[in-house]
Amino acid sequence: MNISALLYFFNVLWAAPGFVLSRAIASYNTARFEVHSLPGVSDLPPSWAGRLPVPGTADGNEIFFWLFQSEQPAYDDNLISLTTGNGPITFDGNSTEFIRNPHSWTKLGNVLYVDQPVGTGYSTASFPYPVKDNDRVTTDFTQWLRGFFEYFPHLQKKQIHLMGESYAGIYIPYFASELLEGKDSLPLDVRSMSLGDGSWGNGAAMAAVAMGKYLRSQLGLLQIPEDVLSVFDEADETCGFNDVLAESTIYPPEARIHIPGNPEYFNLRRRDLASAVNAACDISPTTPEEVRTSIFNSTCYGPCAVFSTASDYLTAVSANRTTRGCFDIYDISHDCSAVSELPLMAEYFGRADVQTALHVDNSGLYSACNSTILNTLLSVPSPVPPEYFILPSLVTNHNISLHIYSGEWDMLINHFGAELSLQNMTWRGAQGFAQKPSKPFFADNAAPSATKQLLLEHTPASTTLSTATPTAAAVGTWTEERGVSYHLFREAGHSVFVNKPREMFSYVRDVVVAPRAG
Repeated sequence: MNISALLYFFNVLWAAPGFVLSRAIASYNTARFEVHSLPGVSDLPPSWAGRLPVPGTADGNEIFFWLFQSEQPAYDDNLISLTTGNGPITFDGNSTEFIRNPHSWTKLGNVLYVDQPVGTGYSTASFPYPVKDNDRVTTDFTQWLRGFFEYFPHLQKKQIHLMGESYAGIYIPYFASELLEGKDSLPLDVRSMSLGDGSWGNGAAMAAVAMGKYLRSQLGLLQIPEDVLSVFDEADETCGFNDVLAESTIYPPEARIHIPGNPEYFNLRRRDLASAVNAACDISPTTPEEVRTSIFNSTCYGPCAVFSTASDYLTAVSANRTTRGCFDIYDISHDCSAVSELPLMAEYFGRADVQTALHVDNSGLYSACNSTILNTLLSVPSPVPPEYFILPSLVTNHNISLHIYSGEWDMLINHFGAELSLQNMTWRGAQGFAQKPSKPFFADNAAPSATKQLLLEHTPASTTLSTATPTAAAVGTWTEERGVSYHLFREAGHSVFVNKPREMFSYVRDVVVAPRAG
């Protein structure tokens, strides 16, 4: 089984931005970055890699990039910023051998991957670690981008599409806002933002409020008994979540939806660092009463802790099951046999010959994820959710298309929470969607027109209409209104492109880089 694209490793902290760039690479002192070969790879598009310093910061703060030339000239005018992506080669199964990726996004433009913040992946940082909050992450990246454009100045004029997953739901909107609305804004043609399973909305809405509904929607995979589910039903009623969810199913919304309190603080599960040595925080509820205590009376979590309790419960009971044995909050379909790409990436990119090829000699061991840096960023007050002001401003005032997508099997940031947050967001003079996201989309067409959609719904599954048109089997549902689209990918987890590379290729082609109306 192919796991993910080779370049998946550049999504360090789930937010390593990249860009699809012009085919004509500037000759501005870029020869030292040329990648002439890569160990174990015989067929790789022309690429450039290395580190560039972050201007205005201490020595040692350098960000690593890897730029790939487009394989399809027709898409050269697009500049897609990626925090995760599908690169030109993939690992072949559970090995560090490579095969060509037929769904590489380099076929849709030139792609630049970046390890950020400083200190992640191949990027380096000064000591003590300088990045303490999201403001510093934003400043470092936008200043670094100025330095990058000194080497590739013509790229500033390209059409830019920002894409990312998970915590990139924070990073990308803040980056875009700084680039377009900051004191030293850059003259960039930012066309769109695509946020997949991202933490861009109200933290409670995207986690706790919709958790009970999500658990019931996935009983086939989660196998939660009714007596335990009834406790989550009780919590939904006691905490006021039922009323919120009822309002979120009204299209268009009748009024602003009030989110009760902010249970568990932010979108991600957070334990108080001081409680790490407290045995009372080692909660593994397995009975209805233990689940009830964890939700309402935990000394480790905030009130109405349905999100953390659900995670703890499923982790505990999965460990005792002979059929699954493991629980993965990023993809609830996984069991213990699921292949993890992180050890493969660490092994390959930790090799000295690979680092030499990428102009990062003496980097030592490579880590695809830096949990220490992530914990540093999560230990400070959370940034204001982009849902409130940043996303509405970028869509309304800057005419940027916003594309939100979710994987059905992601429990960390479940799709009901994303849909609630969309219904509670106001853009271009109206709140939420007027119609429920219920139109089907297909593996080879992520945005079918009304006429084509009607034809597809009456086409036998074995019939292919054209190379750009899908068979009749829908892979999800979607909608688009006033410059904002939403796609729900069936049978996909937190990183949709890993589970559905073909479908995500179509998504990038048909939704992200497709010419927009008007």
